[in-house]
Amino acid sequence: LVGSEMCIRDSYMSEEHGFRMDIHADGNVVSWYVGPEADKLITVIPAEKTWFASPLPEGQATAMPEEYKDPADYVRRFMERPYKELGRSTIDGVEVDGIEVTDPPTDREPMENAVGRMWVDVATELPVRIEIEGTADGWLVQWLMDFQWSEAVDPALFEPNIPADYTSPLQ
Repeated sequence: LVGSEMCIRDSYMSEEHGFRMDIHADGNVVSWYVGPEADKLITVIPAEKTWFASPLPEGQATAMPEEYKDPADYVRRFMERPYKELGRSTIDGVEVDGIEVTDPPTDREPMENAVGRMWVDVATELPVRIEIEGTADGWLVQWLMDFQWSEAVDPALFEPNIPADYTSPLQ
């Protein structure tokens, strides 16, 4: 995707069903699917009526889903940095405590002038929201991650939606 604005709007993870991420850019969406076997990435591009499957690179087949499964890892990685307490607040009816860090933890290239904020559920100690802002390669980058840990997710969300009239240039 090449464009001026790109964001990951929805991301779903399940040990049983796999991983799905919807990436939005300039009014279009691209969906990525990785099944529980984590051996291939299926990409669906509705604007082009195309789809393709590609093997995950060595190392990502096991690392990609595992990196994001442990919610305590998000908290640990933020708390390892010097932080400023933001106090208590409420997000979507959940009472949270917040912190702010410079040089927030990411799994991508380091960002310049980055600030990260994380709000954690007071009762469960699970992250509820993480915001990261900074620049990378001259681009303004903004991440907003809202977490819903106890929500049931429809298994159909993990099945690639490939209509019959879509083509696969790699097949």
